[in-house]
Amino acid sequence: MGPRSLLNLGLVALLVALLLVAYFRPGLEPVPAAQPLTTHPDPASVTRLHIERPNRESLTFSKDGDLWYLAMAGRRLPAADFQVRALLRLLGATSVRSYPADTLDLAALGLDPPRATIGIDDLSVHLGATEALEQKRYARIGDRVHLINDQYQHLVTADWATFVSGRLLATRGPITRLELPGMTLSYHDDRHWQVEPELAGASADALQGLIDNWQSATALYVQAYTGPASGEGVTLHTRDSDKPLSLQLVSRTPDLILARPDWGIQYHLSGGVEAGLFSLTEPAPVPEGLPDN
Repeated sequence: MGPRSLLNLGLVALLVALLLVAYFRPGLEPVPAAQPLTTHPDPASVTRLHIERPNRESLTFSKDGDLWYLAMAGRRLPAADFQVRALLRLLGATSVRSYPADTLDLAALGLDPPRATIGIDDLSVHLGATEALEQKRYARIGDRVHLINDQYQHLVTADWATFVSGRLLATRGPITRLELPGMTLSYHDDRHWQVEPELAGASADALQGLIDNWQSATALYVQAYTGPASGEGVTLHTRDSDKPLSLQLVSRTPDLILARPDWGIQYHLSGGVEAGLFSLTEPAPVPEGLPDN
């Protein structure tokens, strides 16, 4: 066997040895499998949520039927579904690694005091800082500290108003009267909408479309509102309440901003929806040759 063949055999043997070392990792402990963070029952059974944050307002949520509500300053506000789901995701989180709490410097990990404490019924999860290498977040439950995927920064830092539902008519029933600047729509017993002042050529479909737009209007996000409770506004009457809903028109462009002073919040909607909420738009015609259903 020639020198070249011996060299090739040597390289093959070295490659095999390296592969075996990489596969069996002699002298190293195997990476432990991820474990469930909690043994709490199904999220659907949860009825109470609470967030304690040293630098932000405390937040308390309660479930009524299928809906979640945020208690804030004596008010009971409909909660944002996606924020509640983010809290409940903690129940399904996995612990990449965990350590006895009494062996760690909890202050250095942001756990003494914690950045936030999430109460889920009777379970308390303390959230700390993120570690530098993998950007996992430290989470303490009882006497153990876990490393979990970080999906909770907004729970630590977000303002209370972002936890309020972005649906303008959340928890409200069908609209019966809509008072807009320069135009009022009212529903009559003959099951037709009427507009005042009368607008020539305004079809029933256009009137219903305007009502439908308000009925389903949803903000991109919600912020706290500290402005005046006066100015150009919108008033909505709904079938399920004797008290009308009053909204303050803060801005039309570039974004449509509607404030609700009684709740201390303002809704930020895309500027593109402004026309559909403040003017009558006729439905697009059905192309010729297609059924109009």
